[in-house]
Amino acid sequence: MLSLVLSLLVACEPPPPPIPGEVERSGETIKVVNGKNVTQGMVDAQLEQLPANVRDQVVARGQMDQVKEQVITGELLYQESVKLKLHEDAKVKTQLALAERNALASALLERTVEARSTDEAIQKWYSEHEVQFARPQAKARHILVKDKAEADKILAEVKAGGDFAKIAIEKSTDKGSGKEGGDLGWFEKGRMVPEFGDAVFAAEKGALLGPIETKFGFHVIEVQDKRDAVPVDEVKDKIKSQLRNEVVESYIEELKKGATITEPGAAAPGAEVKPAADAAPATGSKPGDAKPAGG
Repeated sequence: MLSLVLSLLVACEPPPPPIPGEVERSGETIKVVNGKNVTQGMVDAQLEQLPANVRDQVVARGQMDQVKEQVITGELLYQESVKLKLHEDAKVKTQLALAERNALASALLERTVEARSTDEAIQKWYSEHEVQFARPQAKARHILVKDKAEADKILAEVKAGGDFAKIAIEKSTDKGSGKEGGDLGWFEKGRMVPEFGDAVFAAEKGALLGPIETKFGFHVIEVQDKRDAVPVDEVKDKIKSQLRNEVVESYIEELKKGATITEPGAAAPGAEVKPAADAAPATGSKPGDAKPAGG
């Protein structure tokens, strides 16, 4: 009978709380540390914690082995800390709780930002700040040579139907743009030397110019396009970054307005206020029974 009671008591005991820090070990196993699998899913999760630009650099530079090594080292340290029961230390418990709260708060803000950073919101922000993007720009390509006679010859060849990009690759002394067929992309007037910029911005879209002399030599230029402002698609990431700050501030203000935040000891709005004990009428008396003094 006693053994049955003990069995029932054991069965009724709540399970021990989960050990914090355990993560899903999904994907291909890359190492086994003290019998525990370290998986590609864990590496991917670690990589996801990095800022997007840093993550791209890690992948581009072939540094994934370093990330894997960090995860393996982290597994060793985690196992040792659990073995020492550091998660039961009061100070560590507080640190873990704060980390969880911060993670939840960050997740909430990121989800809110994502939901509110719609294409419509980005377009609205762009329209409200269009003066920031109202900058005349031109898109051009050029072929740079040292000799004016050679520039004249190239200009004539292009006007006769020659392949501008092919000639730029073969003959331009500007090797940076030359390998791209002479393409300079979009630029504002002040970015180029005055002689070059003035000629381009004074010309019409589609114009062939040259030879234009600058301190670098002689340029044959094709003005491919012109515009008065940077389009929203090219500044979407910049706007998203700015919009994020505004969304976070706005959302926090919304939460504050919808919450009850009072000073310590203050009655909550709508709470019943009871009279003080010394203001209560005497036992057996009724309101209005009191007699005036001297009565």
